[in-house]
Amino acid sequence: MKVISFFIGLCLWSWSFFAVAGTLEDIRLSNYRSNVVRLVLDLSDKTDVSVFRLSSPARLVIDAKKTRFSKKARQKKGQSIGFISGLRLGQPDSQTARVVLDLPPQTLKESHFLLPPQGANTKWRFVMDISSDVPPALPTQSNKKADISQNTSRTLQPFSNKTQKIIMLDPGHGGADPGAISKNGHYEKDLTLKMALETKKLLEKEGYKVVLTRDRDIFISLRGRIEKAHRANADLFISIHADSAKNTSARGLSVYTISENASDKEAAALAERENKADIILGMDLVEYQPEVGNILIDLAKRETMDKSAVYATHVVNEMKKNIKLVPNAHRFAGFVVLKSPNIPSVLVELGYLSNRSEERQLQKASYRRELGQALVRAVNRYFKEFN
Repeated sequence: MKVISFFIGLCLWSWSFFAVAGTLEDIRLSNYRSNVVRLVLDLSDKTDVSVFRLSSPARLVIDAKKTRFSKKARQKKGQSIGFISGLRLGQPDSQTARVVLDLPPQTLKESHFLLPPQGANTKWRFVMDISSDVPPALPTQSNKKADISQNTSRTLQPFSNKTQKIIMLDPGHGGADPGAISKNGHYEKDLTLKMALETKKLLEKEGYKVVLTRDRDIFISLRGRIEKAHRANADLFISIHADSAKNTSARGLSVYTISENASDKEAAALAERENKADIILGMDLVEYQPEVGNILIDLAKRETMDKSAVYATHVVNEMKKNIKLVPNAHRFAGFVVLKSPNIPSVLVELGYLSNRSEERQLQKASYRRELGQALVRAVNRYFKEFN
């Protein structure tokens, strides 16, 4: 009898385990605006998500059906941000992953939708904006062109999920724009092209497809460089430059990514361009209400910024083994070429042409090969992390 009971219990446990179809892989809370907190749940599979409120004390409850928490998601409990005083996790039953947000006494409103996988992003995402003011108007089922609603999602047309990663190398300057000029008469535009061509060979040996914004001495606008990266469907954009300073003792390599503040105005302009058609993720946002388009662009921008920072960190860690770096080598600026909202992008300043010692180093093919090998190792680490 005990054996039979054990067998039945094992079967019930197995059925319960396999009935849970998906995983809640990550939980992100952020201040979208001063009066809006955004919650994003990364889900391995499409699932039914229900939302309801509880009072005394005020709470907002999000239940993901047939879903379990990942270890990473469990580590997010206890978060607080803005007017959300706490985030708690629970499992009201073996089939449900529950997220509970502790709310303030004031009246809040929320809008939410389920976003399907897009491009390189293979996760479903539940997105909720909680506001202390009037919430953004998300589409309803009555709007046929915008049928992302509270529990439904429209199939988007993403870029193909390719296995071979595409790297866009961008040799800075070119043509009538020489860039920095050393006291020995060396042009930045020539150095960056040599560096890009040498790095291209190294990346191709690793199996990457590499595209150059220029392969000869021609001028290309900054906007044109971004557009080339989009046409190539690039997975990573690396702009190559060399620095110059009045202080001739200044030396060292640095890596730039865009900061959120530097990119906000630019992202807003991109969002308005061509009625938001084909700006991000290979999809046409014209069919969506403006508020949804803004949310999609914002999500893409924030994820891209995070990934850019990850690659920059890998570059710094690989370079510092043998290469002289400036203090705080990962820096932030509003370079136009870094402002693509959906392609992780970095700008690498190889060193200072105004420093005679560093200029001599940069003219050596062996030193440039060392720099290129570090960039490639960083690329390998980056894609290992995000594959």
